[in-house]
Amino acid sequence: MKRLAKLGLGFLLATSPLVAQQGEHAPHSRLLDTLPLPVRYVRAFGQRLAYYETGPASAPVLVLVPNLAWDAHMFAQNVPALARRYHVIAVDPLGLGRSDKPLVDYKMDTWTDGFAELLRAKGIRSATFVGAVMGGALAVQMALDHPDMVEAIVVAASNSGPGAHEGGARTPPAGPSLAGVRAGLLEAFHDSALVTPEVVRARLAYRLGAGDGYTIQRHLADHRAPYTLEELARVRVPALFVWCREDRTTPLRWGEDYARALPNGKLAALDGCGHLPNMERPEAFDAAVLAFLDANHR
Repeated sequence: MKRLAKLGLGFLLATSPLVAQQGEHAPHSRLLDTLPLPVRYVRAFGQRLAYYETGPASAPVLVLVPNLAWDAHMFAQNVPALARRYHVIAVDPLGLGRSDKPLVDYKMDTWTDGFAELLRAKGIRSATFVGAVMGGALAVQMALDHPDMVEAIVVAASNSGPGAHEGGARTPPAGPSLAGVRAGLLEAFHDSALVTPEVVRARLAYRLGAGDGYTIQRHLADHRAPYTLEELARVRVPALFVWCREDRTTPLRWGEDYARALPNGKLAALDGCGHLPNMERPEAFDAAVLAFLDANHR
């Protein structure tokens, strides 16, 4: 039984969010955007789970799940459009962002159990989970672990889909350094003009202060993928896979295979972007997600 490979630590370290220590005089880049929302917390098994919330109170709920080594601010460009019609909760998974960081071996169900506690604490029976890269894998895992709580999933450029076992994703040199961060950004973004010195410095500053190194190391120490190809077929909810045609880290064919593996899977292929469609083509990403969501909430 083939297991699906995980993305290397080097890429994760190099492509973390830009929410801290970016400098007073750095020119603004959309990659430096943060959520203009107060952080809130719920208790999940005694730990504080951080989240940001906005949108109509009575609207269907979206839970946005960031990549490993990221936090909820990676969705800063997407939340305004999504929150016009949906109730949006952008979460920092346990061990990341502003959530507590207990010294435990982080597994996929560590995080999905935390998401389930978040919904229970908020009195939410079910939601659509939207995840980027590893967050996409967590959206799939949530549908496997807590199917009654998941209405649909959106997966953006996940590194845990069919095809990943064929040698793993391409990764630049590892290391929290200016060179390592720059290499990761150039791998992640199709438009190299986005990779300015200010953006590189901001990413490195965040990585050095994020305090999530133990979380990342412990999770990646388990080289097994979270689920098998056969297990993917158990996901019955509507699923949208958003991929970029120029993704050099997880090729488009992986997204095509992923969509075919699920009974109700669909693919949206975007032009002019790399491994992070929600950040590089936010308008196109939001349009694809909203069309999918609106079709499922008629």
